[in-house]
Amino acid sequence: MPKLPKTVQESMKEGEVLVTPLIRSTISDDRGDEPLYQGYPASELINNGYDIPHIIGLLWDNRLVSKQEAEIIKRIIMLSADHGPCVSGALTTIIAACAGIGLSQAVAAGMIMIGPRFGGAVTDAGRWFKYAIDNKLSVDDFLVYMKKNVGPVPGIGHRVKSLKNPDKRVKELVGYVKSLNMATPHLDFALEVEKVTAVKKDNLILNVDGTMAAVLVDIGFPVDSLNGFFILARTIGMIGHWTDQKRQGSRLIRLFDYLVNYASPKRREVPPLK
Repeated sequence: MPKLPKTVQESMKEGEVLVTPLIRSTISDDRGDEPLYQGYPASELINNGYDIPHIIGLLWDNRLVSKQEAEIIKRIIMLSADHGPCVSGALTTIIAACAGIGLSQAVAAGMIMIGPRFGGAVTDAGRWFKYAIDNKLSVDDFLVYMKKNVGPVPGIGHRVKSLKNPDKRVKELVGYVKSLNMATPHLDFALEVEKVTAVKKDNLILNVDGTMAAVLVDIGFPVDSLNGFFILARTIGMIGHWTDQKRQGSRLIRLFDYLVNYASPKRREVPPLK
């Protein structure tokens, strides 16, 4: 039989060839007997009392968060896990479940709904609150800048909640973070923005996206990771809605006619083809 050439792995081991890596990963390594997160064995993290928020810190920000920061992350995930069946993401997942779509596809369909009008404002809110702090803008200057260059302030405003009907999730998170006596320049700024915007219209309040954003920037998470907290949290709820519909044996959903404003022309005669 002809002599077969060495495999790439064999040649690399013997120092005969260099291979340019296809990707570079700085967060985890699975080549041993268990995954390493930033070099820490997963089992040792578990056995030393670390929890999901610490893994988030390692994989999203390359660091072990403190106990205080971990508790904040845990509360954010718990407060954001679900907001009922009527919001865009949950409703889409429910419709998919009732159409017989599998779990992963149904949850993915719900995830597609996350954007600037639903849950996806966390990153943008964090970015602009950080911009204001970094550039030492006053609230008035910030609002003028946003109106001229960006538009509505991400993280401000709610379709249902208002000063008269506040979002308890926001109150809970703000109250807890303030009780820790930690520096919260971004949260403080966001609350000052709310004082001005809510005077103009009582539903222009700091919403849960904006609160999460300000707090997460205050504890050091990179702006581009912030939407991930909403995505992670709401995945829990979407899985719940899918399993809820499957458990009930729910059938295909079709909108009732009275839920549609049919604005097309009334039935009419088709003209002769010319």
